[in-house]
Amino acid sequence: MQIRELFVSACRSLLSNKRRSVLTMVGIVIGIAAVITILALGDGARLAMMKNLQADTSGKQSTEIQFVSKNDSKVSGFSDDDLNRIRENNRVTKVNVQSDDHGILSATGNINGKNIDSTTYLAQSANQKFLTTGRGISKQDILVGNPVALVSQRIAKKGYETVKNALNAGIDINGTTYTIIGILSNDAVQGSYQNYDVVLPRQVFETNNNNGAANTLKLTFTTGTNVSKETQKIVDQLNSSGSQHNTGDYQFYDMAAMLKGISAVIKGITYFIVAVASISLFIAGIGVMNMMYIAVSERTQEIGIRMAVGASQNQILWQFLIEAVLLTLSGGMIGYLGGLGIAMGISVFLPFKASVSLVTFILAFGTSTVVGLVFGILPAKTASNKNLIDILR
Repeated sequence: MQIRELFVSACRSLLSNKRRSVLTMVGIVIGIAAVITILALGDGARLAMMKNLQADTSGKQSTEIQFVSKNDSKVSGFSDDDLNRIRENNRVTKVNVQSDDHGILSATGNINGKNIDSTTYLAQSANQKFLTTGRGISKQDILVGNPVALVSQRIAKKGYETVKNALNAGIDINGTTYTIIGILSNDAVQGSYQNYDVVLPRQVFETNNNNGAANTLKLTFTTGTNVSKETQKIVDQLNSSGSQHNTGDYQFYDMAAMLKGISAVIKGITYFIVAVASISLFIAGIGVMNMMYIAVSERTQEIGIRMAVGASQNQILWQFLIEAVLLTLSGGMIGYLGGLGIAMGISVFLPFKASVSLVTFILAFGTSTVVGLVFGILPAKTASNKNLIDILR
């Protein structure tokens, strides 16, 4: 019952001077909101990078190994023996041989008598991405199988000196001649990292390269596996004893290593900004302490009356300490909700969504409570240490 009375008394004291209580809470609200916003966005960025690593909901991750032939022919880089050896790895849960998921492959060609090594994107539908001049590949081109191509500015200038001269001219890819109908920018990219400089209709290319075979191997690993290390072991094994190790190279893009470095930088920046934002909590705590000292000074008579009717020093201390904690806790919860709202609003303009976790709530709750205790304890002790005789004088 005494605890309930202390809480009721603390609430009444705060509500008796609403304006002062609200203004004191503003600093806590701003500090907590800033910290929660930064953490929610930082966590969202981390989860987005995990998605880029192709981790599924169970935590399993996938990587891709590609076979790149050294000669003009497109041969299958993976035999049944290769697959069986890979399946013996107990960290690999699934092995899938497939056509290139991104539609990207290496191809040799000739443009106006000049040899080129191109990275080719095989389009399955109409494509006008990164187009700078001419027209893109249309649905009609796909349907009737027109041998048309889009080439980068670099390749166009290499073969015909100017972009204008390259339009409607020819380019030979793997022995088939295609008509250049459009020019691409030099930074054309598929997905997040697959750059290409030639676009061909997939059906036309595969019809003229019927010896083409799957050159991509997708591996899925068990939860907690170091996918970069395990994939590199498999790549080394294939390059030393794979079925086509003499006719080409086995490669994989180590996105995990790259994203790990990016993640470390983002984490460091996030913690630095959180530390800066936390300064506002310290300043807000000083404001809480100042308000509580004023409250103690104004309520000296109330303290004397409570002591006269039998209130102990501990009860006086807890009354003022509970007031400080309720004040900061209220500000912390408002700041938490405000921070989430701000983070969600900002994430609308970002390529990832803000992530809310139980940790952020516990942080807001815990920080608010600690600020109230730390900056409320001295005013509360001052109130509890008052002498009844001095008060009556």
